[in-house]
Amino acid sequence: MNTMEPASILIVEDEPVVAKDIQMSLQRLGYRVPATATSGEEAIRKAGDTHPDLILMDIVLKGKMDGVETALQIQRSQDVPVIYLTAYADSHTLERAKITSPAGYMLKPYQANELRTTIELALHRAQHDRHMRERLRWIATTVRCIGDGIVTTDRGGRVTYMNPAAEEFTGWTQDDAAGMSVTALMACEEAAPVQELENPAKLAMTEVRLVTIDGATLVSRDGRRRTIRGSVAPVVDDGGVVLGAVVVFHEIAPGGQGLERSGERDEATWRMEERLGRPQGIINLCSWCKRVPDQSGEWYDLATFIAERSAIQFNGGLCPECMDQCFPCDGRHK
Repeated sequence: MNTMEPASILIVEDEPVVAKDIQMSLQRLGYRVPATATSGEEAIRKAGDTHPDLILMDIVLKGKMDGVETALQIQRSQDVPVIYLTAYADSHTLERAKITSPAGYMLKPYQANELRTTIELALHRAQHDRHMRERLRWIATTVRCIGDGIVTTDRGGRVTYMNPAAEEFTGWTQDDAAGMSVTALMACEEAAPVQELENPAKLAMTEVRLVTIDGATLVSRDGRRRTIRGSVAPVVDDGGVVLGAVVVFHEIAPGGQGLERSGERDEATWRMEERLGRPQGIINLCSWCKRVPDQSGEWYDLATFIAERSAIQFNGGLCPECMDQCFPCDGRHK
């Protein structure tokens, strides 16, 4: 939808008088109504012809198809939000309606301000969802293309996703590995002496921190052995609940240097980050005061928190922007 143009809305209502009333209300509110339909079949045809930005759908339509079935048929070919209109709908119909992820419900009779609010919220949500899906497509494509192996797990350490590089490294396809323990998928041994490698995903999730895999031997499904390096990070929601883990790894040559891969960092950079005590894991940062809590729950300013837990020290001073704000110069002082 062009934001400079009014949204186009398809009305699906089997009562012509009601449909006309809705059409006039929408036009008074500044929306375009390219078409109205009185049946599911007609709605599918006109949605294909007009490609509306939103559909107002009577949930109880006369004929072979009700509003829910009509919405399902339209959404198979078009990404269009649907607002259901109803004077009455039984619980079974409402449950069926949920599978179409409706943008809203409106009860008849409705008020004009209620109609506008519901439509605007639905259009905003639809635009936001499209942007999110577009971003996810970019991320998914990037993950599929990079040379590092990537494996994600649920909170139980079971595999939920593998990119093609991880499939090549492990010898397992994503379909075969789904639900498998990450330790079974990535059968690893310490380089020397040979022993079973501690489950890094479990460690990352239990301790809620970044865990490094360095110089482990990955044994693939067909028995091939490769020396790998990587890291495992916990996935944490806004409430601090661990949802799973992400494992990122790559092969390193016998001499210790990593093979060519996307985002490659040299050995010196890798070691330097560890020597500097780069903070690992998840830190809860207050969005307002920028303080962080320690394990006891006491809150510290961010500089103090980092300085006490790393080799990093802070030197006070003002950046140019803050200097101008704190000591404005109006040209009178030379």
